[in-house]
Amino acid sequence: MYCFTYASSYDCIFNELLLWSEISSEHPVFIKTVADLSGINLPQDMENRLMNVNRDFSELKEKVLQTREVLTFNCYYRNDVGSETKKLIIEFIILDENFISLLAKVKTVVPEKKVWQMLLEHITEEQIFMKNIFENLKLQVF
Repeated sequence: MYCFTYASSYDCIFNELLLWSEISSEHPVFIKTVADLSGINLPQDMENRLMNVNRDFSELKEKVLQTREVLTFNCYYRNDVGSETKKLIIEFIILDENFISLLAKVKTVVPEKKVWQMLLEHITEEQIFMKNIFENLKLQVF
């Protein structure tokens, strides 16, 4: 973590967004790969939704990179840094809540496989941790 839930600068918030967007985009790919290697047949609509999560977090990461670049190198946009950062945080939270909801549905697939359930529980806990970080950071941005 870059901010330890204390926003010492906008740059640390951008770094948090980049880090957790990257991790969040990788989680669905990891879930799908483990399912395939374990012989777990995820329903096609669930696989599609996982890949949508991957795409959405990857796109958010790109938005964060672009926004940071614009706000850092263009003095005309510096007044917008707080509002633009808050928009990105809110977008992350929304994507994260949707992913957590999807994870609950993915857990219903082969509930008897304990290792699968542990993996999904770990990812769920990590996504909830991220949500809490950004809920806290959102309160610090003006």
